[in-house]
Amino acid sequence: MAENNGCKAQVVIDRIKYDDGKDWRIVDLRPDGCDCVPLLGRCSFKSVRDGAAMHVHPGHMEITLCLKGNIRYETLGGECQILPGNILVSQPGEPHRRCNNPKGMLLYRLLVALPGKGETVLGLDTSESRMLIRRISSFPKGPVPSFARIRAAFDRLFLLYDSERRGTVMRRLKMRSAMVELLLAMIELPGLPPSPYGRENAKVQSIISRMDSCPERDYPVEELAAEAALSEVAFTDAFKRATGLTPHAYLLDIRVKRARVDLANPKLSMTAIANRYRFSSPQHFSTVFKRIVGMSPREFRSSLR
Repeated sequence: MAENNGCKAQVVIDRIKYDDGKDWRIVDLRPDGCDCVPLLGRCSFKSVRDGAAMHVHPGHMEITLCLKGNIRYETLGGECQILPGNILVSQPGEPHRRCNNPKGMLLYRLLVALPGKGETVLGLDTSESRMLIRRISSFPKGPVPSFARIRAAFDRLFLLYDSERRGTVMRRLKMRSAMVELLLAMIELPGLPPSPYGRENAKVQSIISRMDSCPERDYPVEELAAEAALSEVAFTDAFKRATGLTPHAYLLDIRVKRARVDLANPKLSMTAIANRYRFSSPQHFSTVFKRIVGMSPREFRSSLR
């Protein structure tokens, strides 16, 4: 259970229910060359429907584009309005819900899976995949005005899904290209804050990749700076340009993301998980986890049940 404005909200894992109907379309793009997209959705309601429960999408970002209807959207931090033309990105592990589904509502939805160790997305090379995912991951919180290019990219995905012959190389190639175009359109939205990511330093990128793959290790900043042939100040500055976080904060963020996966295994104790990711104690683990996720490890584990 998690608190929101003095109330208790049950957080659940949202299970995908595929349905390719007229008003409610939920389709899987993974067989069509989009390996990281288990859900492309179009919701068009001719009558009022109840809102959704507070939920999370572990390991996935959710992208919502509102085309018609004023939607009340809730997170653990409060409520906001998604107006027609707004786009919203919910990050993995971020509890959220639509409070209402008004009559005449029309929206597009997309789930994008974060790549695992050694994986990339959409057939891109490692640096392209990393750049794209990081830029989407740094998308501003709250609704952001979109523009016609994003609507057109969503429309094209559905057009290709309905018109291209299934199982063909051409279908996969076109669908993958359309998905890349959609994500590029998002990170190139006019008016977005400048990207926090500067020119890539190859040695710093190598260190980031190692931290991603092995967060259980310790990474003293002085040793990392020496490896990158930079002063500690210059290394920290380069690291923040690449990730948006200091080395220590980035490592804690990666450890918490891995811990969220481990919490789904009831056989693993809090102490075992805290020890695995080098937290000084279960209490320290709980404090850091709650600061990043918004709920304690026990509350998160309970929400998974």
